[in-house]
Amino acid sequence: MVTFLLPALRCRGFRWSSPALLLLGLVLLPTLSGCVLLGIMGKALPEQTVPARYTGLSGQTVAVMVWADATGVQIDWPSIHLDAAHGIQSKLREAQTTGKPKELENTKFTVDPAAVVEYQKDHPELVAESIEDVAPRLGVTRLVYLEIHGFQTRADSAVDLFRGTATGSIKVVEVTNGKARVVFTDDSLRVQFPKLSPEEGMPNTTDDAMYRGTLDALTTQAVLRFIPHPESAEK
Repeated sequence: MVTFLLPALRCRGFRWSSPALLLLGLVLLPTLSGCVLLGIMGKALPEQTVPARYTGLSGQTVAVMVWADATGVQIDWPSIHLDAAHGIQSKLREAQTTGKPKELENTKFTVDPAAVVEYQKDHPELVAESIEDVAPRLGVTRLVYLEIHGFQTRADSAVDLFRGTATGSIKVVEVTNGKARVVFTDDSLRVQFPKLSPEEGMPNTTDDAMYRGTLDALTTQAVLRFIPHPESAEK
């Protein structure tokens, strides 16, 4: 059947305008080459844009706070609070400057991540308080709060092989007249670094490289909750 149809599909002004023909083209795609394949690729549908899941940062003052599991993640990676908070805030600022999304119009990042981490260190009792009680003390109207539940740079099956994974949740706390409430929660943050790394892990890298790559992937996924982005960015 393929042999019979190929002559009719050469470059003679053929247009893939019918849904049925488009489906046929997908079936035949592995067998096509040259001008035929280029013609099909030229008709590919544009990638869909995923809207921001939370749109309330516009016109607000914002701080970023990170909490990590003290029994595991924080012990292995003592700077993860600062590194993650800085990663989120710098990516939001970059998106604000380059893409200028309306979701970040007039958003001001008035508290440096280092100051937030220092406040956490000076007040260890914060771990026993709710984030709604903590947020008003930071002097902002919005607090982006990341909880890192799991973080590792080695594969589960072989400790001498590397595979970065991280899980977490992100919340937004709105502060109005000194009262705070959580208005957005997303518990679906899960990343793997590199994206196509085998489950059994990889040799020839380092824990530091895996840490930086995995944290970059995690903070990127967190920021995508606040800006429109291509659908492929979440994969």
